[in-house]
Amino acid sequence: MSTDLATLERPPARVSPSSPHVWLGPDLRDADFVVRLPDECLAELDAVVAEQRKAPVPTLILLPEHFAMSACRQWMAGIKQRLDEGLGFVILDRLPVDRWSKRELTDIYWLIGSLLEPPVAQDWPGTMIYDVRHDGQPYTGETRTALTPEGLDMHNDSSMGEAPPNYISLLCLNTAKSGGKSSLSSAYAAHVHFQDRHPDLLARMYQPFYRHHQEYQAPDAGKSNWYPIFGIEPDGGLRIRFNARVIRRGYAKTGRVLDEAGVQSVEMLDGFLGNPEYRHDFFMEPGQMQILNNRFIVHGRTPYVDHDEPEKRRHLLRLWLRKGDRRQFRG
Repeated sequence: MSTDLATLERPPARVSPSSPHVWLGPDLRDADFVVRLPDECLAELDAVVAEQRKAPVPTLILLPEHFAMSACRQWMAGIKQRLDEGLGFVILDRLPVDRWSKRELTDIYWLIGSLLEPPVAQDWPGTMIYDVRHDGQPYTGETRTALTPEGLDMHNDSSMGEAPPNYISLLCLNTAKSGGKSSLSSAYAAHVHFQDRHPDLLARMYQPFYRHHQEYQAPDAGKSNWYPIFGIEPDGGLRIRFNARVIRRGYAKTGRVLDEAGVQSVEMLDGFLGNPEYRHDFFMEPGQMQILNNRFIVHGRTPYVDHDEPEKRRHLLRLWLRKGDRRQFRG
């Protein structure tokens, strides 16, 4: 088939290297992004747990306004400011896994995420709280990689969807026997790199790329999986839609031909985002919450070896958060 290439709608933005969103991983320290759970917030959350123990209701119908959470609300307003105006990610440290059950941790996690923006569905069947774990079952190249012990290439979530989440949250319940390190990179830093060194390729990244129709998307989603890698939000901020694996598979599976500039753009951007000189690596601990701005932070994971005992296996809970829209999956 012939090469698919849409007309460039607008020239690339110019990102200032002095933007707080522009950072390189090795320059970061824990104090830059690890935020301690305030005592007054913990007291409010303990009260929520106590109330749920007396008269429990399902997690998905819990709303922050049903509880006394003024301290948590103020705290999360500050977290949102850091996500929007600072590095773009935080580690909230931490929920007490030693005294709350998994159900109680999930309830609190849902409420904290809801204080940021409403949780939304993460697949076509409507999963609202996603279990990121491998239960030992066989898997293939078609399996959602988060459900395997394989490494995750640098990407942002739902890059092929109509309405990606604004924020992604992960709560760590269990860690792997070894491996499973998290990695984050700044799309703003990547943009500065390409605008200075490869402006021609940056221009190509503002044109659409085809993406593979993922198994968790709507049945007819493959017809509309055309999006640029870089775009500009209505507020002037940068948005990245990137997953090199999904782009490559999209062209391979449909017989489409990606132009040479497109190939170079994907390969070189993937190399930049995954380079240890630019990304930030860290291990999450049980009870810690990772929240990132999915508009301009990309993330990945190293492979891991899990425990033999099912109850000890690596397990994270994921929320997708997006305001001003239906909660249905928009993919």
